[in-house]
This record gives sequence, structure tokens and C-alpha cells, in this order.
Amino acid sequence: MHPLLGNALLGKYRAIMLAVGCFLVFDLGVLLLNFYTSYEISADAVAINLSGRQRMLSQRMAKSALALDADLKAGEDGRAAAEELRGAVALFDGTLEAFISGGEVPGADGKPVVLKPVADAEGRRVLQEASIMWAPYKASLSAVTTGAPLPAIAEQAATAARTENARLLKLMNDLTVRLEVVAAAKAERLRLVQTIGIALALANFLFILFKFIRQLRASDERVEASRRETAEILATVQEGLFLIDRDFRIGSQASASLEKLLGRKVSPGDDFASMLKGMLKPEDHQMALDYARLLMGDRVKPALVRDLNPLREVAVETVQGVRHLSFDLNRVVVDGELSHLLVTVADVSAVVALRGEIDGLRSHAERQLGLLLQLMQLQPAVLSSFISDTEAALLDVNDRLRAVEGRTGEYRRLIDHVFRRVHGIKGNAASLDLDFVVSDCEVFEGVLAGLRGRDNFAGEELIGVSVHLQALFERTAWLRKIVSQFVNAPVAAASEREMSEALASLTQRIAGQYRKAVQTDIVLDELDGLAPQAASALRAIASQLVRNAVVHGIETPQERAAAGKAEQGRVKVALLPAGPSRYALSVRDDGRGLSAPRLREALRGSGRYTEEALASLSDKQVVMEIFRPGFTTADKADEHGGRGVGLDVVADAVRRIGGHLKLFTQPGQYTEFRVEFPGSVAPAGVAGMATA
Repeated sequence: MHPLLGNALLGKYRAIMLAVGCFLVFDLGVLLLNFYTSYEISADAVAINLSGRQRMLSQRMAKSALALDADLKAGEDGRAAAEELRGAVALFDGTLEAFISGGEVPGADGKPVVLKPVADAEGRRVLQEASIMWAPYKASLSAVTTGAPLPAIAEQAATAARTENARLLKLMNDLTVRLEVVAAAKAERLRLVQTIGIALALANFLFILFKFIRQLRASDERVEASRRETAEILATVQEGLFLIDRDFRIGSQASASLEKLLGRKVSPGDDFASMLKGMLKPEDHQMALDYARLLMGDRVKPALVRDLNPLREVAVETVQGVRHLSFDLNRVVVDGELSHLLVTVADVSAVVALRGEIDGLRSHAERQLGLLLQLMQLQPAVLSSFISDTEAALLDVNDRLRAVEGRTGEYRRLIDHVFRRVHGIKGNAASLDLDFVVSDCEVFEGVLAGLRGRDNFAGEELIGVSVHLQALFERTAWLRKIVSQFVNAPVAAASEREMSEALASLTQRIAGQYRKAVQTDIVLDELDGLAPQAASALRAIASQLVRNAVVHGIETPQERAAAGKAEQGRVKVALLPAGPSRYALSVRDDGRGLSAPRLREALRGSGRYTEEALASLSDKQVVMEIFRPGFTTADKADEHGGRGVGLDVVADAVRRIGGHLKLFTQPGQYTEFRVEFPGSVAPAGVAGMATA
């Protein structure tokens, strides 16, 4: 039983519920008894009808026996009378047996009916006497119906009919009368039960009426008290409370604070949809109405759609400024039927503001934690080397900015130099998956791209360069601080394994971004024999050449398949001895190679050469243009290309370690960059470059 129903039964409605229960029990009892008695009376009516038929059959049997005797004496056939006698005897005998033992017999309409054995003692006595008398009488009548009728047997049957008919008729009359008496007694009992049931039901009704009137009076008093309490609550509660019906009309009762919260007057009967329309954007207004209609439905479960509420935080313009309100809609069910929605309006401005602060702090903490976890996954040697190289590059840029004097062409060279240094930092950061540093460098490169190719700048434009430089200084200082906190022991130089893993990770990350399939083959066994400065420069060179190979060299799987190549490209990086105290770094890809005609088109589109000047360049000279500052074949700039500083950075880095850069390529087959340099770095002149 439901708890509320149990409380009602045990509480103020207990007496009424018991009275109603008694009324139902009385009615049910009377109905059941009436049904049962009616069924018995119906059966008795059938029995009375069949007992009357037995009287008729007794007369028919006597008549048929006499008619048969008369026909035979008159010399007639007599078979018709014999056949009629045979049918009457069989029907009488079967019905008599059913009255005694029960069974199925033909009814008055010829359809079979079921007779129950007569249970009345007097009726059974009459049937017993009739059965004893019927046995010899039946034998006499049956004898004349077997085969061709014989006059002697017919005369005996007629004599038996004259002797026994009156007695048999009287017994069947007695049976009929007894059955009628039994049926009348049952009908009288039914009337008595109905009279008692009606009397009890009337008394019960009067009791219910009396109790109901008393409780109605008490209920009216409680309703009045509740009305007063409701008025006090509505005048005191800080939230806005009101009801809306299925037509979205506001009810007659609302809390006093509602108009203050909404900053507008609210009257009974106002349209809730129109009120919201002045507060929400059109799309939000429609969503709010759809949500309200959803709650008005009979099948929806409010708990399942609570999170869909579009009115949870609504910014409302009031005279005090913008206020955030929360509209909570709850279904009001009366007697199992949804009648209204209760709307609760609360001011959640403080909660919204506090959540904003908390979200900001949480977001900052999550970013910091993510950075720390990312940094802790890096090898300390690799990270420390990156920090040192970055600081050195930033200090170099800072010195160049302070020393610039503004002579013709100096600004252009300055920006190109800064571009190379920042791009180198970005390449090293990308190889370590330090996305936050890459993002800072991307922004810095965007500023530098706007200044490239100019000879004069306004003072505020160089200030912008200094601001981004300072941001990178602060980022690097923060990284060094973090490293110093979780690395206490002296940090050794980066190992061959660490650099190999970094290059492989960089390759796969760039390949994934460009939807290319690339296999790497990295052999850097000789790295540990290099001086720290040479190893650091080698990392930057290798990272940039690997990026260039994946972005510009390796084709997409579709392009490679069309060219008859394996869909997976291959980039091989190898560091090998190249003589006494000299080494060679080779970065080779099996991609599209360098095409002089394609590079000519890129130079023509850049506007850096006139047609005459471009025509004067040999194919080898055109290919060497890839090392010029600002040259690119990319359609657009992104994290890995398009700025025209990639190979410019490589050439500058090779130059700073006193090395030589060689280029080998065959269009459609491969491109290989080979850097030869001394194991201990001493600054050299301009690096030699060759192509094949």
C-alpha cells in the first residue's frame, strides 16, 4: 500500500474509508448472493418446465398405447402410434433418470440442457416412488414398440396405461409442485437478503454523510488557516513563486518578491510566454516554451528532463543592472492529473559570479597541472637543453634589437634574423610536444610576418616585437623554475635514445595532422660523441629537416598510390662519421623531390623576381632559392610551414656550427639533405651548399 494512502486510512479519513469499505462489501455480498440465487432459480425454472413436460409425456404415452391397441383391433397398421409411443417412452425415461442422478436431456426447444439431481428430500421421495412404479410400466410399453406391433402385446400395454397412467401423472404433478415450492423459497430468501442489504447500505450512507459533513466543516477551517499561512509565506519568501496553467497563464497567487526579482509588474492572467519574450533571445525563448510544454505532457518524467531546463540562468536587465535569475518549473499534480506548473524564480547572480571565479581558477589550475605532467614526462636532459638553447636564442634576439641603428636594409635583416631564431625555438618546442611554447611562437611569427620585407618601422611596431620577446623570456624562466624544482641532480646531455624518440614523435604528430602515413628510420649512434653545442644545434637542424620532409616531401597516400609508390612514405635520419672529428647528418625522404619548374612557379607567384630575372636563373639556382628567407611553396601558413623560414633556419644553424649543407634530389623519387660539420664547434664562414 502506498504510504500516503495508508496515512489517509489511519488518519482523518479512516472512518469514511471504513464506511465506504463496508458499503462495498455489502453491495458485493448482495450482488454475489443475488447472482448465485438467480442462477439456481433459473435452473429450477428449467427443472419445473421439464417436470411439466413429464406430466405431458405420461398422458402422451397412455394415449399412444390406447391408440395403438385400437388401430390393431381395427386391422390397421399401427406403426405411427407405435413410433410416437417409442419416442415418448425414451424422452420420459431419460428425463426421469436426469432428475434422479443428473445429466443432459433435450430441452423444450430441442436443445440439450443440463439437469442437476433433485436435492430436496420430498422431491427425491417422489422420484423414488415414481422410479419404482415406472420400471414395470416401462417394460410393458417398451415391449409393444419392438418390431412389428402385435395385438396381444398392444392390448397388455393399453391395459397397463389405463392402470398406471393416473398414478404416474399424480407423481409428476407432485414433483412439479415440490420444485415450485423450493424455487419460491429461494426467491423469498433472495428478497430478504436484498432488503437487509439495502437497509444496511442506507444506514451506512447516513453514517458517511454525517461524518463527511463534520469533516467538511473541519476541512473548511483548515483551508482557511492554510490560506492565511500561504498568504504569510508568499509575503515573506525571498523567491518568486507563481503558478501557470496549460495555456501559460499566470495564476492568481504570487509571492511579493516576484515583481522585485523580475523588475516588472506581474498580474494574474498575464501570459508567461510574453513575459519571457522580453527577457530571452528568440532561440532561447522558443527552447523555454518547448521545455514548459514538455513538462505539461502526461508521459514525461520531470527527473529525466531537469537538466534540459533552458531557464536555469537567465540574464535580466533591471534598474539595478544585469541580474541572473533561475526559473525552476515543477509539475503540480492534483488527484493524479497535471493541473499547473509551479515556477520558482531565484536570484543566482552571486552563484554565477562565484562559479565564474571558481571555473577560472580551476581552468588555470588544470592548465598548470597539464603542463607539469607534460614536462615531467620529458627527459630532464632534453628539457634542460631546450631551455638553455631557447635562452641563448632569445638573448641573441634581444642583443640584435638593442643594437639596431636603422641603416638601410638593417631592419629587414633584423626581422629575418628574429624570424629564424623564433622559428628555431618553435621547431625545438614542437619536437618536444610543448604546444604552449609553439603557440607563443606562432603568435610572435604572426607579428614578424607583418613586418617582413620592410626597411622602416614605427616605434610602437618594434615595441610589439619586444613585448612578445619578453613573453617568451618569461615562459622560458618559468620552465627553468619548474625543472629546477623536480630535477635536483646535475643534468646530463641528451642521449641518442631521447633525441631519436623526440624526432619519431614529431614525425608521427605532423604526419597525423597532414593525413599522411610515414615510417621513420632514425640512427643517431654517434650523437653521444658530439660536443653539447653541436648536439644542440643538430637537434634543431634535424627537427626542421624532418618537419620539411613530412610537410613538403612525403605525398599523401592517394598521391603515392597514383604514382605507383607504397602508400606509406619513409623518412630516414642518420648521423654518421665523415672523417676525423667530423660528422654528417643525413635526412632523406622518398617523396615528391624538388622540381625546378614547380619552384619557378612559386618564385613567379611571390613577386620577388621579374620574368627576365627568373629566366636568367638556372635550375640549380632556382632550387637553391629554397634556402632564401621568406621563400615557401605552401598555400597557407600553419604551425609547420608557410612562413618561409624553415630551410632558412637550417642554413643559418649549419652556418653557425661551421658546417656545410648539401642537397640531393630527384623529382618524384627522393630528397636528401646532408649536413657535414665538425664534432667540436668553432664558428666558420658561410657554409658551402651543393645540389645533385
